[in-house]
This record gives sequence, C-alpha cells and structure tokens, in this order.
Amino acid sequence: MVAPAADRSALAPPPSHTVSILPAAVVLILAVAMLFIFGFINFVDSPVTTATTQPIVLGGLANDPHTQVFAGFVGQGVPPGDIATSLIAPARTTAIGVVATGGGGVANYDREVRLSVDAPRSRLLGFYRSNLEARGWRLFSTGTASGGGAELLFQKAGTDGWYWESGVVAQPTRRGATVFIYRLLQASDFS
Repeated sequence: MVAPAADRSALAPPPSHTVSILPAAVVLILAVAMLFIFGFINFVDSPVTTATTQPIVLGGLANDPHTQVFAGFVGQGVPPGDIATSLIAPARTTAIGVVATGGGGVANYDREVRLSVDAPRSRLLGFYRSNLEARGWRLFSTGTASGGGAELLFQKAGTDGWYWESGVVAQPTRRGATVFIYRLLQASDFS
C-alpha cells in the first residue's frame, strides 16, 4: 500500500541545518590572545621589587644602623622588638645627655635622650617622619612643642599588648647642627 501524497510531506526528513562552533572558537581565541597580550604588558611594565627591612629615603639623611645613642633603652624584652626598631638615628648623630623622665618599670616605660646631628632641622624631621611611618608608626601630631622646637609624635600598637608613643622635638638649626630630643614611652591608653 502506497501512502497518499499528503502523508508523504509529513514524513519528510528534517532540513539539513548544520551548527557551527566557529563563533565560540573565535571568542575563545580572542580571550586567550588578550590574556597573553595583557600578561606580556604586565611582565614588561612591572619591575621586580625586593622587600627591604629599612626604607630607602632619597634626598634624606642616611640611617646609622650601628648607633649607640640609645644604649640603655632596651633591656629584658622591653620595649618589644617591633617597637625597638624605632630606635634609629641619622648618621653622625651624637648623644648630648639622657633626660630624666621619671618613667620606669614594665608598665611605665619612658626614656628620653638629647641628641645632636650635623643636618638642618627640616631634613632631621623628614628622616624620622619617613622612617618611622615606613616601620608602621602612625603620625598623630605635628606642631610646636611646649618648650619650643618642632615636634613630631607617633603611635604604634606593640606586640606586647601596649600602645607606644615615639616623639622627636627638634630645636632650630644653629651653626649647621640641630639639637633634638628623642622620646619613647609606653602609653597608658590609645587616644
């Protein structure tokens, strides 16, 4: 039995329509090409940096890593190591004398020393500002100290659970030298 003509059109095969993966391949190729291009640009444009333990200050005073002007500031784990790294002085710094602060003991650390350096006051203050901030200290006050001189005050939380304050008071430069006081103390609270 032969099917009528109307039934033959119902049994016709589906139209020959092919699906191409070419558009998806083009998108993938463009994505990979862009990844390589931007990776190459990043490689060429980004210099390799090496972490240092001491900041490099261009145009400032050099740090004296072997200074002895803070002899007596560190003992029996006080201040802790992360705070003791603030005991820095520019090269050619000399100690004039220790200043009595009345502080002492573990919970009441307070040390102060009077120093002199052969450099202008602005370079000295720039030295402490850049070096202490690079060591994690937060500058919280600038201005004129009660006895005169420019003052920088810094704060930092120590690994011992205490907050610490570090300060520099520099007198005006006279005959090429600047006299300044460096103070490190354990703060009673963080404000």
